[in-house]
Amino acid sequence: MSRADMMRAAAVVAVVLAAVVAVAWQFVEPAPPHQVVIATGSASGAYHAVAQHYAEHFKEAGLELVVRETAGSLENYRLLGTPDSGVDVAIVQGGTAPAEKEKRRELVALASLYLEPVWVFYRGEPGLERPGQLAGKRIAVGAEGSGVRALALELLAAGGATGEKSGTTLVNMGGDKAVEALREGSVDAAVFVMGPTAHFLAELLATPGVQLMNFEQAHSYARRFRYLSPVTLHRGALDLARDLPEREVQLVAPAAVLVARKDVHPAVVALLTEAAVQTHRGGDLLSEPGTFPNSLLTELPVNEQARYYLTHGPDFLRRVLPFWLAALIHRFVVLIIPLFMVLLPLLRLTPPVYRWSIRSRIYRWYARLRVIDERLRGSLDAEQVRKDLLLLEQLEHEIGGVKVPLSYMDEFYDLRLHVGYIRNRLEERLTTLPDSPRVTAA
Repeated sequence: MSRADMMRAAAVVAVVLAAVVAVAWQFVEPAPPHQVVIATGSASGAYHAVAQHYAEHFKEAGLELVVRETAGSLENYRLLGTPDSGVDVAIVQGGTAPAEKEKRRELVALASLYLEPVWVFYRGEPGLERPGQLAGKRIAVGAEGSGVRALALELLAAGGATGEKSGTTLVNMGGDKAVEALREGSVDAAVFVMGPTAHFLAELLATPGVQLMNFEQAHSYARRFRYLSPVTLHRGALDLARDLPEREVQLVAPAAVLVARKDVHPAVVALLTEAAVQTHRGGDLLSEPGTFPNSLLTELPVNEQARYYLTHGPDFLRRVLPFWLAALIHRFVVLIIPLFMVLLPLLRLTPPVYRWSIRSRIYRWYARLRVIDERLRGSLDAEQVRKDLLLLEQLEHEIGGVKVPLSYMDEFYDLRLHVGYIRNRLEERLTTLPDSPRVTAA
């Protein structure tokens, strides 16, 4: 193939590939952000501590996870629903998702992380087994904007402990303040939602006059509120030495859920799910190893990529490559596959296209030769014969300057023989014309 042929073939391939790249580029995802913001809760809460573990995982992958302190789950949902808040993901308490479909539509769940029992402590004698038995008492139900408050109000209302005729006083107080108020007696009961490792649970159980409510209707509550699960806190689970609790206790528990905006980058979804698996797969006092994280106990649709990870684990690229390289390949796979699918046929088409280019050139030379041959069959004057001889000279010069592959030399030499044949006929015709001396094209 001549250099000109190679240049033309390369130009065609380049144009086709450029067109494919231009189309495929529209579907290439942007690079993952270097910084992701996660909303948690108070700095002393479990969500904040969990997010710090996630941040370490992000740091190892070369990204920054900024942990933002908030008032709790309700504020977290509000921040996720506000595009300019900067929050991409949040840890929230099950049962606190917004009721409005428009707000839910922009959110997805990534995983349920672990169970957080509802702990109802009250002052008095043992024996209370239903939230409705707290009617008429002063109850600390959690701080404003917290998921604890939202869930406490729902459970108390379902049990009949609230309402105009109940005489119940709801106190917007949670955490350490609610613990202190219960110990001092300024409230009669307090509702907490947290994991069994919280520091003050055993202390409250050991406090004289303070009891933990046994949810006798745990299974019924779980049926009514699908985000709840009935769980059993076994005797001595919180403190073996002090035998706390002193009996088996039935509780209900929502799950802590990792929630994200629907438009969060797929690479961030993968990294968050990976961090959740590494942090929570060991189990705890309420769940066996491997139970969490999972795609159950969520009020929102689960992101499909996160669901796949929870079911099958990381994909092949993430298992063998660093995060940044796996993310880069995932981004451009939508570009690489079309290029490969186009380039392969182009390579297979190159030989026939090349053969066509060679033959088409030979056919063009034959077309010019046929025009001269057709004129020979008519009546020609000496001037036209001389012109045709010059055309043949140019044609021979053009043919002689072209390099033809060995596989086409038979056609090439046939053409040159035919050119010589037509030239001889023209010279013979020139000698027969009157007053026309023999002229041979130089």
